[in-house]
Amino acid sequence: MFPDPHHFNVARPNADKHIAFGFGAHFCLGAQLARMELRTVFRYLLPHLADVSFDGLPRSIKSLFVGGPKSLPLRYPFV
Repeated sequence: MFPDPHHFNVARPNADKHIAFGFGAHFCLGAQLARMELRTVFRYLLPHLADVSFDGLPRSIKSLFVGGPKSLPLRYPFV
């Protein structure tokens, strides 16, 4: 589906073809809220971050149902 799937590129032409929120009857009920939150981060917070770096090791949730990041410590100077 994506030529370089491990590279984060929001400008790629088919960026809207992901299935991160599921599909059909299993579509995520919070998808619109998550999209709104991301738009807000990119519009208002990101322009104030000069440099972002890791400030510790990421931790994951181990689960048979839903897995994913539990914490991702970051360090950033606010401009």
